[in-house]
Amino acid sequence: MKKVLFILSLIIGYSCSSEIPFDKDGAENAVTRSANDSVYYLGFTDSDIVEDFAFTPKGTTQPVGRTLLSYVEVNGIKTVLQPEIVSKPSWVNYAICSQYNEIYVLLVMTEDNISSLRSGSIVLKQPISNKTLTIGITQNGINNYIRVSVEQTYNNRYLFTATSTYPVKDEVRVRVPFEVYNDGGKLDHGALMVIPKGGQTGTYLMDFNASPLVYYHGDLKGYNLFEGSITGDDVYTYEFYRYW
Repeated sequence: MKKVLFILSLIIGYSCSSEIPFDKDGAENAVTRSANDSVYYLGFTDSDIVEDFAFTPKGTTQPVGRTLLSYVEVNGIKTVLQPEIVSKPSWVNYAICSQYNEIYVLLVMTEDNISSLRSGSIVLKQPISNKTLTIGITQNGINNYIRVSVEQTYNNRYLFTATSTYPVKDEVRVRVPFEVYNDGGKLDHGALMVIPKGGQTGTYLMDFNASPLVYYHGDLKGYNLFEGSITGDDVYTYEFYRYW
């Protein structure tokens, strides 16, 4: 998704708004040709693929934007057509479609989300042709759940993986205590999985083949996991999915 921020003083006077029910048109219908060979276009400046806006639960401090084209072409001459915003979710507290030279810019901001994931659509309509363009918008929930899985990749070797529901805003460190055992007893250990900023997955590989427990008593027979700790950014509330 392209994020374009423009100085609002450059775009005052070109806004478009209002809210009514809508029908969704796909990107394949962005260009329409009428009987008199007029060509209408409503879509993105560099792609026919419609990408969603995506926000964290705390939204943004400035509007996020993307560039659009809206015009009619007759005999090789293009005339821009100001699109109108006909629908948006109630939790979108700012949406404006503004002209900048021959390009239109859709700027969007959301309210903070204090609940679960929510999604909706922003719909633009082109005058004269009445062509519509639907752009999805999602906002992550406040809880970013982390699931921990364990895979035995080889005898006495375990791969721990922590996966978050949403990409993390900053680095998150997931610590999980566990024990492995065989007929000779138990061995306590801990796994540290680091999910990098902007990522959703962190891993930790533990090889017990050189441990005294395995050396003297043979291969491990299993493991037990215990509730660990999560440290990270303050955008989300991090919680474990139960994994035992």
